[in-house]
Amino acid sequence: METLITVSYLLEKDPVGFTFLDQERTVLSLSTTYRFVNMQPLQNGVKIETSGGTLSLTQVNRQFQFRWKGVEVENKIRLDGAWFGLGELVNQAWDLSKISLPLSELFTSDSGATGYSNLMTPAFINQMGALLIVRSPFKLGINQMPQMEATSTEVVFGEEIPFNQRPVIDHHGRGDGFLTLVGDDLSFILNIKADAVHAHRALVGEVGHPQKTPPLELFGAPVWTTWAQYKDEIDQATVLDFAHQIVDNDYPHHVLEIDDRWQTQYGDFEFDPQRFPDAKAMVDELHALGFKVTTWVIPFLHQDSKAGKEAAEKNYVVRQPDGAPYPVRWWQGQAYLIDATNPHAMAWFGMQLHHLQEQTGVDGFKFDGGEATYVPRDAVLHRPGDSRNHYSQAYVDWVGRNFSLCEVRTGWFNQKSPLLFRMWDLWSTWGRDNGLRSIIPATLQLSLTGYPFTFPDMIGGNGYFTFPRNKLLLGLINKVIIPAMERRKRADTGDENVGVHASDVPELIQEKPMFGWPTPELMIRWTQVNALMPVMQFSITPWQFGEECAAICKRYTDLHLEFAPLFEQLAQKAAKTGEPILQPVFFLNPHDPAALACDDQFLVGDRLMVAPVLEKGKRKRDVYLPPGTWRDHWTGERYTGSHVLKNYPAPLDLLPIFHRVGKDEIPQ
Repeated sequence: METLITVSYLLEKDPVGFTFLDQERTVLSLSTTYRFVNMQPLQNGVKIETSGGTLSLTQVNRQFQFRWKGVEVENKIRLDGAWFGLGELVNQAWDLSKISLPLSELFTSDSGATGYSNLMTPAFINQMGALLIVRSPFKLGINQMPQMEATSTEVVFGEEIPFNQRPVIDHHGRGDGFLTLVGDDLSFILNIKADAVHAHRALVGEVGHPQKTPPLELFGAPVWTTWAQYKDEIDQATVLDFAHQIVDNDYPHHVLEIDDRWQTQYGDFEFDPQRFPDAKAMVDELHALGFKVTTWVIPFLHQDSKAGKEAAEKNYVVRQPDGAPYPVRWWQGQAYLIDATNPHAMAWFGMQLHHLQEQTGVDGFKFDGGEATYVPRDAVLHRPGDSRNHYSQAYVDWVGRNFSLCEVRTGWFNQKSPLLFRMWDLWSTWGRDNGLRSIIPATLQLSLTGYPFTFPDMIGGNGYFTFPRNKLLLGLINKVIIPAMERRKRADTGDENVGVHASDVPELIQEKPMFGWPTPELMIRWTQVNALMPVMQFSITPWQFGEECAAICKRYTDLHLEFAPLFEQLAQKAAKTGEPILQPVFFLNPHDPAALACDDQFLVGDRLMVAPVLEKGKRKRDVYLPPGTWRDHWTGERYTGSHVLKNYPAPLDLLPIFHRVGKDEIPQ
């Protein structure tokens, strides 16, 4: 139980600033550049006139409400100690005070130029127990470096801005040390709690949590998807062969996702008859093999598609200021965007999907896209919101109210949706710049921001082409090869707006480790990381890497099934309390600096602690044990925390797992 605390603040003048205290403990410091002009009392607070605007500050128990009236109001919060939250980043940081992010609009993005990704929440937690949630549109800067500027590029193609600079890690301490908020009529709340764990619980109280779980069957046997293995080169024979390979190799299976591209035109709701001459028979055969079947769905409707023409005629798409349909740029060219804020449009969208299910027997859908980055700044929506993030919120909310056996990949204050949220497409690399090393901190940041039902993208990554670091070769690719590929693709498709991306690279080059295809070791370590996470998803087949890789990956897929009852139990608990399934180790020791810094281990509820190997070639690692007694899953040996086990053995076939003694009963 949280200790009852009394919180207060000190007001500073010229410039106006605040220090928030838990008795004598400083929890958060906020500063401005504005002069103090006047102050008058309010019920439960004060109204402060400053040279930069008017602030109404009210307090109810431990919560403070800031309501500014003014243009481009700027507040700076000192980044003392460790800070968490925000969501998934392209170059994934754990402690947000260690990154440098230029002042830029915060919105859900598809590999955003500044580092923002699909599932974002404007919420921040510090190790002292402060919770900050911003409710109004704003620009965010984190630990900005001198002369740092945000790029105007919103969709990055190729590697104009390398992944490890989105955002930059401030290794040399050159940043300004502040979390900067800038906005018109800026509004945010500050909760002060005893520690970061209680701050997380306060966040759940503010944003809510799902009242039911996704289908519990999704926490068992893996999802298999066509994308990473085949990209958009799929047809009926390929899908069936993929399914038979899975069965013949005796791998557990549940859902098979038919990804890009099963439609004739993007956005249509019918299988391409050239690629899939008898979709119903295919789905029936997949059902007979023990699969449920889902298809990939996007909110983009190609202008020449049957669906695109109908939606544009019915005024169901995002519009230009003059009322005309708005062609938006997405990763496969140009298309209309279904207006997720229009209930009539979404009723039509849902009717098309249900008709597809009736005609083919498809069981559910993979809902892709939906990020604010695809909504043009001047776009007109049926129901305008206070920012483009309103689109993401409406899209996911609609999915959650209408479908169950499905997944989404974006969200903005969608914590109440009872859905599986998939992380962004990962590269088949080892690093925290969107590779294996990014999975644990990204998952934990999503847990901390109130999303209990998340899962990493495909095991082993997507096999996307990795750009070489050689400057001459990189220049040749960007300036000669990519433009040539674009010209050829436009000629082949007849679409002058279509572009190329990593999946268009020829297999001869793409399926080479030096250009971004996984190695057997990476596949094994990735499977081990994912084995003790609620949902597993394969695409790249382990058996193509040899018998050892296939055997070890299957061993950990079977292990996941052993723990499925625990995942189901924790999912049901999350639906009752909002408590995350996967937790940072500091949840058991929130005042220990070593626990706060640990971003390569995770807890499964409060029962298991998992410490995967995340570095190429490593066969041992240091393991932090939280307080209590812990039992090694494999040897039965017991250890006492709080303690670090140095150089703990972790050969290629072993994932270090520890049971918390007294908490290790697995439900059957």
